Amino acid sequence: MRLFIATLGTETNTFASIPTGLADFTSQLWSEGCIETLPPSPWTVPCQRWLTNGRAEGWDVVQGLHAFAAPAGTTIGADYEFMRDRILADLKAAGKVDAILLYMHGAMVANGYDDCEGDLVVRIRRQVGPQVKIGIELDLHGHIDESLVGASDIIVIYKTYPHIDHDERAEDLFQLMKRTLAGEIEPKMGLFDCRAMGLFPTTMDGPMIAFTAAMFACEGRDGVLSLSLNHGFPWADVPLAGAKMLAVTDGDKALADRMAREFGERFYRIRKEATLPFTSFEEALAEARIKGDKPLLIADTADQTGSGAPGDTTYVLRAFVDAGIRNAAIAPLWDPLAVAICFQVGVGAKLRLRIGGKFEPYSGPPFDGVAEVLFLKRDAWQHHIGDEKIGIGDVAVIRVEGIEILLTTQRTNLYSLSLFSLHGISFDDKQVVSIKNLYKHKDLFIENTRKQLFVATPGTSNPDWAALPFERLPRPIWPLDADPLGLDG
Repeated sequence: MRLFIATLGTETNTFASIPTGLADFTSQLWSEGCIETLPPSPWTVPCQRWLTNGRAEGWDVVQGLHAFAAPAGTTIGADYEFMRDRILADLKAAGKVDAILLYMHGAMVANGYDDCEGDLVVRIRRQVGPQVKIGIELDLHGHIDESLVGASDIIVIYKTYPHIDHDERAEDLFQLMKRTLAGEIEPKMGLFDCRAMGLFPTTMDGPMIAFTAAMFACEGRDGVLSLSLNHGFPWADVPLAGAKMLAVTDGDKALADRMAREFGERFYRIRKEATLPFTSFEEALAEARIKGDKPLLIADTADQTGSGAPGDTTYVLRAFVDAGIRNAAIAPLWDPLAVAICFQVGVGAKLRLRIGGKFEPYSGPPFDGVAEVLFLKRDAWQHHIGDEKIGIGDVAVIRVEGIEILLTTQRTNLYSLSLFSLHGISFDDKQVVSIKNLYKHKDLFIENTRKQLFVATPGTSNPDWAALPFERLPRPIWPLDADPLGLDG
């Protein structure tokens, strides 16, 4: 067997002003056919697994381009076309292949392309013909429609939010492809539009835990090969946005359609209870003034880079200072200019420093204050799952008005407590800690915080869906429309 593998992805917030270009891909993941030489990360592990598994089977595995960028605004059209055409050229150079495995995000939008994944896979299908099998792994915060389903043979989507199962789903996809190539199964896919949008964590107390368990329980039984809930990415104003339910069955398209509808309607009925609740900024600040035996954790959700925001607003910092809160920490805050200045003056220096608020209109005003440089590190990183590491660029930790702030040169979320411990910031002794995250941190802070708040702060990724200027979103869709599927009664 001859297998071709490639990677292309980013998560596009169409409301963000930050354009995504080639430099954003090369700074996070850019590998021209040698993915095995890179350290494990969420962006490298799926193709590394396929490479290892394929070679273990004795297959000839050929690699194309592997490119992934951090979430941001719309990708520059010419840059997407360059990467797309590079993968197509790599595939052509590979000669005859039996199967293709692609790791993509699902929510990549470029100038002129609402659906980059669909565009790429349709072109691949035209190039290789109907006999070659195509398998795809996607993030659950993607978009999917019949064009992608029709051009591929198997699609497997993450089941967990926070995303901790990219490796397991890569293994699922490989095994399904292996069985397909052996003639053991004949995958058929069905897709159901749930007519809903939002954020639906799978580890939050509520019905998503049971829903996810039910998907797992059905797989491998009665002809069902795989079930995936595509949650959708709510900060994208594109016609194919919204939650979709995908079913893959063995040779039975009618069963796939029926299972997709059954689970899609089941999700629709729990959507309200499953939605992540947000706390207002004012309520969060009132709670932050209270001193407890453990830190209060505030998730600065509207300026977290995982949804395409820049990660450089200072609203929380200003609010802490104005409220007299001093024993606090804020991490991470993206400010390459401030980091460079801190490296110039060195640890121990005190200087007037302009912090954050620089990159786009939503960044808001910067904060000007006297900063003491506490810690510096080049090429810093944080732990993730297993031996995975997340690079965060150069780091400077400063203290302003008693508040410790971790500044980075690379936009990032908090993936583990090592973001604090590896960079000289203590956690347990703080009154309040603010992190620029949405939800992926939740399970890390169950035991060591007195409360976790998901706060609707000002910023690019406003979780008030009704306040976003949607123009192209498919309607009706919940929660903008009360009951699109008519199942609430």
